[in-house]
Amino acid sequence: MSNSKFTDLVKEAKSHTHQFTLWPDRWRVCNLKVSWNTYAFSEESVSSIPKNPGVYAFLIQPGIAGDLNTSYLIYIGMSKNLRRRFVKYLREFKSKIGRPKIVSWLFPYIGYLHFSYTLVNPSNTLKSLEDNLKSLEDELIKAFIPPANDRFPAEVRRVVKAFR
Repeated sequence: MSNSKFTDLVKEAKSHTHQFTLWPDRWRVCNLKVSWNTYAFSEESVSSIPKNPGVYAFLIQPGIAGDLNTSYLIYIGMSKNLRRRFVKYLREFKSKIGRPKIVSWLFPYIGYLHFSYTLVNPSNTLKSLEDNLKSLEDELIKAFIPPANDRFPAEVRRVVKAFR
């Protein structure tokens, strides 16, 4: 292999190198019992995503090596309408003026990206729904410290800022 080809391969590998935080103590204190639905991040999945409120996650799933179930959780968010949010991400991904962080996280992994969601039951008041969404989102962010998330709950914010 030529030095030029080797250098190109190193640059390519570096462009796909991301920092993941594996923090078992945070996992132990996260006692959430939620069910997730996962769909490929594609136009074909739009009708499968409900219009309900919920918390969502983007996963990179290589889908190789048979039953070796490997996922890289890259982002956690919340929405009052999951389908609308899903479609917004699709549009942003296709746009040349999408948010740089979104485009840089989604574009290289198209074909391997999955959108997972869990529904959050609406409550009697809008404020309660927002509180429930934010609470679940915060708990998941504190447990997983997703690399594409920028904002962190106060409980872990200072620690994360120390190493990011």
